[in-house]
Amino acid sequence: MKITVIISAHKKRREMEFVLTGYAAQTRMPDEIIVSQDGEFPEIAEAVESCRHLDLPLIHLTQEHRGFGKCRALNKAILQASGDLLLFTDGDCIPRDDFVETYLRLSRPGAFLAGGSHISVPEAYHLNNDLRPAILDQRLFDYDFLSAIPGFDKSRNRLLRNPRLQRFYDFLSPRNAFSGANSCAWRHDVLEVGGFDESMAYGGEDLNMGLRLNNIGVRGVRARHSIVSLHLDHGRGYYDAALHQANQEWNKEVRSQRHVFPRLSPIRQLKP
Repeated sequence: MKITVIISAHKKRREMEFVLTGYAAQTRMPDEIIVSQDGEFPEIAEAVESCRHLDLPLIHLTQEHRGFGKCRALNKAILQASGDLLLFTDGDCIPRDDFVETYLRLSRPGAFLAGGSHISVPEAYHLNNDLRPAILDQRLFDYDFLSAIPGFDKSRNRLLRNPRLQRFYDFLSPRNAFSGANSCAWRHDVLEVGGFDESMAYGGEDLNMGLRLNNIGVRGVRARHSIVSLHLDHGRGYYDAALHQANQEWNKEVRSQRHVFPRLSPIRQLKP
């Protein structure tokens, strides 16, 4: 079974270098890593080139930047991907060394997996420290190491290594929404529901994908304690409350009316 990691990217070089270092530390290397960039800003190309020595199976895609284009960039990567499983994440999310291996172990037909998110490394720390040594030796995922960083506020059970305890806490937190920062689905299911909705702005576009997967009978399975990545915290000056509210209203309609888009293909146009 082949797995493709799809990383959404925009401009941040330093963060991308940390993320790719995380994939170099995996116990099971992905078959393909597609860095899909909204825009053609040079920072991401520089990050990819700086990590070539890590021998990662890297593909870098770009597109013209026209407003919020994350969904368009992701759909481009989905169409190019060769993996049976598609693992979606962001260019500021560092995977633990068992990230890919655990997704492969837990994936089942008829389901998508939603891993952990929002275990954030405070911005003041990651901007002023080279995280690569701590990523490669996995200190960065040790609770005692992280809890010593000012501003870190997550509980120890979010960083467990014991599979039985992970599944126990997963059972206690059954929320199963699709997260673009840490989720995995079968490629044929993603194609069947039409990929990501390119008409949507930031906020809720990932949930929208999960709702449409639910609408064809693909259930979400929450694995927030089993599948761990760390988010490099940052400001969100691009957030627009009105657009977010519009996304929420659209998601309510997608859920209630059980919308599914036409199958994603190179010749298909999504909603304008």
